[in-house]
This record gives sequence, C-alpha cells and structure tokens, in this order.
Amino acid sequence: MTTKEQRRQWLTPDTLGFAAHWAWIWCVFWSSRFYNAGAVLEPLEVPGATTLEPLWVLSLFANVVGLAALLLLARVRNPLSELRSLPVEAGVLTAAGTLCVSFFPTVVDASAAATVYALGAVLTGVGSAGVVMLWGERLVEYGPRRLMRCFVGAIFAGAVGYSALTLVPGDISQFAVAALPLAGMGLYVYQGRRRPRVPQQYRNVAVHSRPPVPMMLVALFFGISFGLMKGLIAPVDPSLIAVRDILNIVAIAAAAGTFYVTSVVYKMDFDHLTYQVAMPLVAAGFLLLPLHEPWHIVGTAVYQFGYQYFYIVLWAIWAVLANREKVPAAWMAAWGLLSIQIGQLIGSLVGDAALGPLVDEGSRAAVSAAVIFAALMVSLFVFGDRSAATGWGSVRPMEEEPAPAAGRTLDVACAAVAHRGRLTARENDVFCLLARGRNRAFICQELVIGDETVKSHVKAIYRKLEVHSQQELINLVEEERTEG
Repeated sequence: MTTKEQRRQWLTPDTLGFAAHWAWIWCVFWSSRFYNAGAVLEPLEVPGATTLEPLWVLSLFANVVGLAALLLLARVRNPLSELRSLPVEAGVLTAAGTLCVSFFPTVVDASAAATVYALGAVLTGVGSAGVVMLWGERLVEYGPRRLMRCFVGAIFAGAVGYSALTLVPGDISQFAVAALPLAGMGLYVYQGRRRPRVPQQYRNVAVHSRPPVPMMLVALFFGISFGLMKGLIAPVDPSLIAVRDILNIVAIAAAAGTFYVTSVVYKMDFDHLTYQVAMPLVAAGFLLLPLHEPWHIVGTAVYQFGYQYFYIVLWAIWAVLANREKVPAAWMAAWGLLSIQIGQLIGSLVGDAALGPLVDEGSRAAVSAAVIFAALMVSLFVFGDRSAATGWGSVRPMEEEPAPAAGRTLDVACAAVAHRGRLTARENDVFCLLARGRNRAFICQELVIGDETVKSHVKAIYRKLEVHSQQELINLVEEERTEG
C-alpha cells in the first residue's frame, strides 16, 4: 500500500470530524479551565454534594434523555443521517451550550449567571447526544476495521487539538472550543454528501429485533464503574490539577494506541481484549484510588486507560452485532451509548453519595475491592464462556468481514467513487467497466471507441482516483461497497 493510500485511510473527513468531538469533550469535561467554571455558581450547588459539579450532572442527565429520544426515533426513522437537519441542530445546540457554561456567565448579570449556566449544561447534553449518535451510526455502518482506523486516528488528532487549545488565551479558547461541534458536524455533512444515499426501500424500516441485552449489561457495568470513579475521586490539590488533566489525555491516547496494537498486530478477539487488557487496568485504577495524593491521581489515569480501551472495544462490538443481526447501525449504537451513559449517571450519584461517609482510606479501599470483585465476575461469567449466547466473544475485530451496506450494489459503489473523483460522463463509463474487470479490448468494443481513447481515459481515471493499476481500482470500489 502506498503512502498516499495509507494517508487516505487515516486522515479522512470523518476522522477529523470525530477528533473535533473528542477535543470538545476533553476541553469541557476534563480541562480545569472549563469544568471548574461552575464551582463558583452557588445557587446551583447541590446540598450535601462533595465532588460532583453541576455541569457533569445536568449535562449527563440531558444526554441520557437525548439518547433515549434518538433511540426511539431510530426504531422507525433510519438511517438518522437522512434527517438532514439533525447534524445542524446537534452542532448548534452543543456550541450554544458550551458558550453558556463558559463565556456567558461572566458577562450577564450575577443573578442570571446560574440560570445561564444550567441552561448551557442542558444544551450541551442534548446537543452532544445528537453529535455522538450520528458518529456512532456512521462508524458502526463502516464495520469494525474502518471504525477502528477512524476511532484511533480521531483520538490522536483530538489529543493534538486539545493540547493546542490549552495554550490559547482564555476568552479565545472558549469560542474556539464552542466552534468544535460546528466544525465536526460540518465535516460530517461534507463526508455524507460524498456518499451515495441509501435506496428508498432501505430507509425508515421499522426495527422489530430485541434489544442486545448482553452487550447492554456489559456497557452498563463499565458505565457504572466510570461513574463510581468519578464520584469517589477525592478533591485534588490545585497544584496538581494540570498534572491530572495531562495524565488523563495521555492515558486516553495510550489506550487508543494499545487497542490498535492488540487488535491489529496481535489480532486478539473480544474476550482477550476485554479480560486480558481492559479489566486488569480498570482493577488497577481502583486499587490506587484510596491511596494518598498523588497516587489516586495516577489511579484515575490508569482507570481512564482501561475504560477508554474498552470503550473502543464496545464500538467495534456494535459494528459486529449490527452486521450480523441485520439491524440499522443507529439502533445498535443507540442501545450501547444509552447503556453507558445511564451507567455513568448511576455510578456518579452513588459514588458521590458514598464519598461523605467514606472519609477514611479503609472504607474507600473496601469500595474499590467491591468494584474489582464485580469486574472479576463480569470477566468470568460474561466473557469467559465462549459458548455464551452473545456470539461475539471469540470474534477478532480486524478479521471480521463487513457485509455490503443495505442496497450498496456495485453500481452504487461505482457511482460514489466516480462522484468523489469527479469523473466525466465518458470516464465514468470506462471506469464502471474497469471495475468489473473488463480489459481495454472489451471496453473499445462495448463503447465503440478507439484504443488510444480508452488509454487516455484510463490514465485520467487513475490520476483522479489516485490508483496505479486496475486491481487497485477494483479494490477501491470493493472497499466503498463493503464499508460505505
């Protein structure tokens, strides 16, 4: 594979758009510049709360409600990408909410600051539900292999973007972060216009399949563990906040790189990706949580490593299940995302409620031990039995063959590639025959044109599509057909 082809596989509009989504999440929910802004809003402080900040609770609750609504919508209106206004609405709501929790509370009257902040938290939750749901549908449609490339590439690109934004002055960075959802959805729409529309007979098909309960339970468990970690984190010394932020981003990027190595190089199946890599890291994070500072900060980063690693695994599982069960990608992704977010909300509230009574290290150690025991049980009973009804434990995501998307025939795939390469009408005729393996003599006879003319068209087609042989051209069309 040439360097150009490799770059084309990794640096796609989808990768950059998804990276904008990740950079936004880290800036708003992990950067002290944004996340701690609400701590000064006394009217929103929850009585008795010790660690949870209003932005987290309100935004997460609104996110759960938004995902539930989109799940119901995906049951009868699919794919969601056909709802042309949804990306715009999701991007605008998220951007407006970001400004409401960062910039507007500092310029409005003090009596209205809390209300503006609460409104922003709700808007970010609802808007980001639409953003992540659209990305979930598209990446699941692509199948596990292309999903992995896009996800891992987005994490690294997002980490670079986040690092750059932390160097930007405060007011400017607030507007720059608010623009990220708009940029991400803009790239989403741009890439969507380059893809052929799903034929009418495959749109808005009512889903009658049962919810994927085993996958949902696993996602719920990991969501609860994340929420508990969030709720049980002791207050961090101000001098270590920047260190905590950096460690978290490094851990997330390391998780993406590790997933690529374990799934591509070592070709691990879902069972081993989970209980040989993700579970031990989650357990190690909780082991370090009860210790004195700075070890509990290190524990948070270790846990973040394991959680993010398994988060990518989950997305790959959704792609496998959607393909095998022949259900819309949005339907499968919505169940998974909703389960994770419900788990995070439950875990956060439980962990926060327990943090008050758990004032000593021994009590926190007991809670950590209970979580580790639960992780062990999930490993043994959910992932340890290869004959379980889940059917995806022994699947190696990089070896899973994606099925052609609904209605994505060879003609549809050729049309998509030709449109992307801006082929002329006659070049398109030649291209479609080349994609079917026809030689020049056949093309001359079929189109009633001379051999030199065919040569000229072939040369132009290869140049526009950035391929060097007929086999590379056929491979390009097959990739379009199977991965969309």
